[in-house]
Amino acid sequence: MELTLRDVRRVKPHSLIYILKNWKTSFSSLEKWIISLLVAVIVLTSWRWVAAARQDKELAPASGGVFIEGITGSPLDEIELGRLTKAGLVKSDNEERIIADLSSSWEIGEDKLSYKFKLVDTVSVYEIVDVLENNPIYLSKAQAKVVDDNTIGFKLKEENSNFLQELSKPLFSYGPYRVDKKTKDEIQLIINPEYHLAPPYIEKFVIRFYQSQEALKQAAAKGAISGAINLEEVPENWQEGKMILNKKHILFINSSKTYLKQTKVRGKILSGERPDSIKTLDLLEVNGGGWDPEYEEFKKKLTEAGIDLKVRKISMKEAVIKDLPERNYDLLYLLVNEGEARDPYALWNSTQRSGVGQNFAELANADIDELTEAFRGTDNEEKKAKLFERITKLVDEERIIV
Repeated sequence: MELTLRDVRRVKPHSLIYILKNWKTSFSSLEKWIISLLVAVIVLTSWRWVAAARQDKELAPASGGVFIEGITGSPLDEIELGRLTKAGLVKSDNEERIIADLSSSWEIGEDKLSYKFKLVDTVSVYEIVDVLENNPIYLSKAQAKVVDDNTIGFKLKEENSNFLQELSKPLFSYGPYRVDKKTKDEIQLIINPEYHLAPPYIEKFVIRFYQSQEALKQAAAKGAISGAINLEEVPENWQEGKMILNKKHILFINSSKTYLKQTKVRGKILSGERPDSIKTLDLLEVNGGGWDPEYEEFKKKLTEAGIDLKVRKISMKEAVIKDLPERNYDLLYLLVNEGEARDPYALWNSTQRSGVGQNFAELANADIDELTEAFRGTDNEEKKAKLFERITKLVDEERIIV
């Protein structure tokens, strides 16, 4: 009996079992040949099925497209583009290991005070040295010099186990993108054709400024932007994830000011209270402010406590000219590189007070000096971790930072 397709459902299971057991007599020679051919095809192409199953692990995004990032808080003039447009002599990978960037290789002298970096062919050693000389605040304890047309050398005044991390700062205009167009509300970046590493996948990167969270939320809902950081209300069709940034904000209290010298006074301020001796405070915001909820709450508490906050917002370029070297502030809210934040010597050793040093709280503590010098003088990560913990505890007791 011949069955049509719609009648297949009527075949009983025991009939199928009978056919499989007696397949030699159940099928004609032609049918046997067709079945054998199908089995062979399945076996020969099975490797493609395995490859397809693994494909999700090997996929790479296609190049091209435009990514529009919406931001709110600070005007675009105060936004630091960082590694979008700049690069460092070296950089850190996802596991915080130092890897090549503008330098293809480097060597450290036996004295641990001399360093040489071989630059990639597209980078000008003279431009690198010029940038460093015009930004003395970044490497105050090292002298840069041209060794040859492709090599830059450094001579340190004292041993610094964190020196490579310091050189990971993106200071040099050799990043993956360059600014194509800039208005008061938008910055358009396009791929830098001379970028020394693999070109980025995204062809055009746009940063768009919005006046409020409400405006940012509406732009996200309408699909006017591709992504946003710190978006308070995420649209249903968006994906939300955490991003680890290599920068952080630190709030310093300038302990060199006469009216801020007492620990108890600084402690009250950090708790959001007004000491009897304080009526106004000069608050300097460098490269940031407006998107940090804890910082905004801190300012609100001080204002409600009766302190008149004189807030000044400036860029890092402006700050290094006068305000930072002269410690021209009572409170300093500063965006720093994570590498700097992990170097307690730069932030807390008394030799780094004033001038181009980075001890912005003007801290002077003999015990902290000893510990930070030991931190810089060792390559043992376990020992450094213990020293860092002790230093952090002493700094907390000084009540100069939040």
